[in-house]
Amino acid sequence: MHVRTFVASASLAVLIAPFAESQVTITPMAGGYIAASDIHGVSSGAQSLARSRDGTLSLGANIDFGPLRGTLAYASGTTIKNASSQELGKGSMYATTADFVVRPLPRVLVQPYLIAGAGEKFYRYDDNASVFTGGNTKAFGLHGGLGADAMFGSIGVAGELTDFVSKGADDKWNVHDAFLMVGLKFRLGGQ
Repeated sequence: MHVRTFVASASLAVLIAPFAESQVTITPMAGGYIAASDIHGVSSGAQSLARSRDGTLSLGANIDFGPLRGTLAYASGTTIKNASSQELGKGSMYATTADFVVRPLPRVLVQPYLIAGAGEKFYRYDDNASVFTGGNTKAFGLHGGLGADAMFGSIGVAGELTDFVSKGADDKWNVHDAFLMVGLKFRLGGQ
C-alpha cells in the first residue's frame, strides 16, 4: 500500500472516530474475487463461485465505527485485461473505500445490512505481479453490497457480497470487481 493511501486512511479514521458511535468492530475476511464487465457477470460469477469454489482467493478487512466503515479488499493472481479484452497479464487488485453501513432490520440473531461508499481501486500487473510491483493503474470507484452478521457477545461471524464499480476505457460505469467473503467480527467497545 502506498504511504499516501495509508496516511489518508489513518487521518480519516482519526477525524471520524470522535463523531462515530463508541462501538468499534474489526472484521478480517477471506473469500473469492470475481472480475466482471457488467452486473450480470457479477451475479452469475457469484453463483458459480458459491457452487464450485472456483475463483481467485481474496482477503479483506473492515473497520466499523458505528455506521461508518473503512474497507480494504485484495485479490492476487487475477487476470488483468484491457478494454479490448486482451490479457495484460496476471496481477493483483485491491480497493480501499469509506462506506456507510445501513442496518434496515432489527437484529434477530442475524443482522442484515447494506453497504454504500466510494474509494479507489488499484491494479498491479506483470508476469510476477504483487501488490507492490509491476505496472499499476488506479481508478475512482463506487462500492456497494449486502451482508449479514451474527454476534455472540463480542465475537461474531459476517458474510458479504460487495461490488467495486469504476469507469472503463469507454467512460461508462461498467467495470465490476466483486468480492464474496466471510470473516470473524471482533467488537472492541460499546454494547
